[in-house]
This record gives sequence, structure tokens and C-alpha cells, in this order.
Amino acid sequence: MDCGFENADNDLETCPHCGSHKIDKLQRITGYLVGTTDRWNSAKLAELKDRVVHK
Repeated sequence: MDCGFENADNDLETCPHCGSHKIDKLQRITGYLVGTTDRWNSAKLAELKDRVVHK
């Protein structure tokens, strides 16, 4: 985020600290941290779709 605020909420679209919409989201897929999914193959995208959030 522009201000450096960090949050683990997947549904966050606006920074609660500064109001910015420039949010970087990291995903862990098969052990790797990635920022965007635009270069993922169809198998990795399917894995993301089937992911379950454990609380």
C-alpha cells in the first residue's frame, strides 16, 4: 500500500489507514509468494479457485 500499512484481509480494496486503492496482494501457491496471477497457467488458476480459507 502507498503508506506501508499491512493487512492479511483478502477482501481489502481500500487501505483503512490512508484510503489508497493501490493495494499489493500476495498469494502463496505451492510454496511460492507471488504478487499477481497474470502469468499463471490454467492449473495454478484452478488451484487458486479451489483454495479454502482456514480460520
